[in-house]
Amino acid sequence: MSLKVDAPVILVICTGNVCRSPMAEALLNHYITSLGMRATVISRGLSAPVGRVPHPYAISVAEENGIRLDPQKRAAALTSAEVAIASILLVMDSSHRREIQRRFPTASGKTFLLGQWQGVEIADPVNEPRSAFDVAWHQCDVGVREWIKRIEDAGMLQRNILAPCQ
Repeated sequence: MSLKVDAPVILVICTGNVCRSPMAEALLNHYITSLGMRATVISRGLSAPVGRVPHPYAISVAEENGIRLDPQKRAAALTSAEVAIASILLVMDSSHRREIQRRFPTASGKTFLLGQWQGVEIADPVNEPRSAFDVAWHQCDVGVREWIKRIEDAGMLQRNILAPCQ
């Protein structure tokens, strides 16, 4: 008997799960919903300070761009169960990709840079000024938009027939 999953699971991963991956998660959820698509989007960290709330700059940059990043979200560590059910894992830089390949070798073929199509690794803004969060947000936004197109073209994301066209 096979299990039918009608929506992909997209894992977004960074180091601490307080800056980049929560921003990318918020962006993915926003665009997927606004396009009338369905997916489960989860953000996690490879070295997450479990239970920590998102960085205040991450919350404010999202808000200023019209997207809600839940201030009650809590950092969580990546688990093998999540990796197993994920359709795709999107990471911020090459070190994340190498670490996932080391910890979860079976995920190698479904782990990609969020900024792959732009040739960009998204730097961690955690100890940087607010402007670094603006840069990371923009890079996440561009990467997310391109990945949504690619995942849709691959047939993993489908538009709801009743959704408004955009």
